Amino acid sequence: METIYIKSSIDKSKFTEMEACVLALGFFDGVHIGHQRILETAKQIAMQKQCAFGVMTFYPHPKDILFPHMEPMTYLTPLPLKEDRFEKLGVEKLFVVEFSPEFARLSPNDFVEQYIIGLRCIHVVAGFDYHYGYKGLGNMKTLSEYNPGGLEVTTVPKIQHDDEKISSTAIRKLLDEGHVQKIPMYLGNFYEINGEVNQSSLFYKKHQFLKLIVKKRYRMPKPGIYHIQVEIDGNNYDGTCHQISSNEQHTSLLIQLKDCSVYPYKKRIKVKWLDYKYGKQNESYGMNEYMKKDELVI
Repeated sequence: METIYIKSSIDKSKFTEMEACVLALGFFDGVHIGHQRILETAKQIAMQKQCAFGVMTFYPHPKDILFPHMEPMTYLTPLPLKEDRFEKLGVEKLFVVEFSPEFARLSPNDFVEQYIIGLRCIHVVAGFDYHYGYKGLGNMKTLSEYNPGGLEVTTVPKIQHDDEKISSTAIRKLLDEGHVQKIPMYLGNFYEINGEVNQSSLFYKKHQFLKLIVKKRYRMPKPGIYHIQVEIDGNNYDGTCHQISSNEQHTSLLIQLKDCSVYPYKKRIKVKWLDYKYGKQNESYGMNEYMKKDELVI
């Protein structure tokens, strides 16, 4: 997959030699089931037209630019993880457009001319609620009515679960409420995050406590005790997240693993959130007493 970062208006002359493409448009946070439908539709059209399968996404989230006084946005899929998901789904060209105040002021027609036609896009695929241009005045109807250049447009209809639209907003709400077990119905899999182990301790029949450092921009479930699955070096281990805490630099997780004798210190690991256990019996093997001994390997 080729990734092209765009920080200012597009100079068409730089892309005249680029092959024609089909573009899927969206922010795609989470790359959930609805996003996957858009991406698969664009991929099939690209195959039919024998041209490149492309995606245009944006960074940072428009909310951070349009409402700078609000709390900074947290992401289901920070940009590096989102790029990895796109590549696994077969995307050939990824355009990452910097969402800046100048970009936000583009008229709908200027956006189409510069960022769609300018990239030699011949067919656009997006969700029914996609908006673009100044104040979101452009939508799928205005895009389909755009005549210059013979641009073709495919609108992907709403996808629902339990009469609710599958969306990044719905998934964030489930995380905020601790309903991680419901997320696969929206995401297609359990919610996961990546982080680096900066403390670890092995004790009592291959049980471990880990302290995991996670980048601040990850969206986290509400504080509580969770049943989790942890992937280390390609192997999965059953575990419990006992604590979620944050400071200005990062978020840290206190994790207990069962039947894990590997040494994970300084390794990057993956955590899948399976179920919310707050209020259930906590088999922590004297976690609080053990941690007071300050015997974690650093």
